[in-house]
Amino acid sequence: MLKFILSTLLITSCFTAKADDLMSPVTPVKPASDFTLETPAGENLSLSDFKGKFVLVNFWAYWCSPCIKEFPEMQALYDSSHKDLEIIGIHAGPYNEQAAEFVNKFGITFPIVSDPDTSLKGWDVRALPISYLIDPEGNITHRAIGAKSWDVDEMNALISESANF
Repeated sequence: MLKFILSTLLITSCFTAKADDLMSPVTPVKPASDFTLETPAGENLSLSDFKGKFVLVNFWAYWCSPCIKEFPEMQALYDSSHKDLEIIGIHAGPYNEQAAEFVNKFGITFPIVSDPDTSLKGWDVRALPISYLIDPEGNITHRAIGAKSWDVDEMNALISESANF
C-alpha cells in the first residue's frame, strides 16, 4: 500500500507544473545589463528597446543540442504569447551559416542577435542554453538553466507572478 501511495505522489508531482518549475526566481531581483548587439540583417538591437515589456533573453548556440531541443517550443511560446512578452535569442559566437540554418530550420521569428566573441558583460552565462526573464522595468526576475519546455500557461503564470513583485 505504501508503494502505491508513494508511486501516486511521484506521478502526480511529475504532472503538476508550477511556474517555479519553469524558471527559478532571482533573489534579490537585479537590473539587467543593457546590451546592443547586431542582428543577422546588420541592424543594432538593444535590450532597452523593449523597456515596458517582459523579455525572455535566451543564450544559445547552433551546436548546442539542448538548444535544439527547446527552440521549437520557444518559437511556439513566441507565436502564442501576448503582446507584453518578447523573446531575444543571443547566439554565443559569430552568427555564421550554421547559425542561420539553425534559425531557418526551426522557423524562428523572434529577434536573434549575436555575441560574436562571447564577451557580453553583466550576464551570468554558465551554460547553454540559459534564459533570463526581464520585467518591464528592466530587472532580472527569473532564470532557467538548460533546455526547458516553454509552456504558454506556465509562462503566463510566471509573468503574472512577476508583475506582482
